[in-house]
Amino acid sequence: MTGAALDLIGRLGEVPPGQALVLAVAAAVFLPAPDLDLWAIRLLHHRSILTHSVLLPFLVLWFLPGPGVAAASGAFLGVAVHLSADLLSPSHGFGRIWLPEPFQVSLGRWSALWLMLNALAASWLAVALLPVGHGERLFVAGVGAVAALGYGLRKERSVLSALVALSVVTAGHAPGWWLG
Repeated sequence: MTGAALDLIGRLGEVPPGQALVLAVAAAVFLPAPDLDLWAIRLLHHRSILTHSVLLPFLVLWFLPGPGVAAASGAFLGVAVHLSADLLSPSHGFGRIWLPEPFQVSLGRWSALWLMLNALAASWLAVALLPVGHGERLFVAGVGAVAALGYGLRKERSVLSALVALSVVTAGHAPGWWLG
């Protein structure tokens, strides 16, 4: 990205309507982001432990401090939906989580646990990063619901996938309900 583009995104992230836009766009951009490992298949293997985790959204928070919170929240949301949809894949072959080169070994049956814990963490972080205001969290819930239903029904072509993703998005709000 050019400096001007990053500056524009940074200015957008300073006002509430801009933050909402940045969050929604980041969620849409990060829905397919875990599959970036397909571009570096020889190094990473599909379903790399590096891309199928909360690492990518943390990189957004680190490298884009201007729009940071809104962009990272959207990134966490997109990754949460993707990983939750991946939970339904069988844990063999490409359905497993793999360590990168030089190891190229899978987590085997632990792959589903890895996906679930990272999906839940990403969903919770999408909410936890935002200010305590009710409106922001409601917006995340709405964007998450649209992303979960859209990704599950359109990309995965599965009602079950959409429901699992919707459950994970909802679970991200649970600590706030329990704690106050």
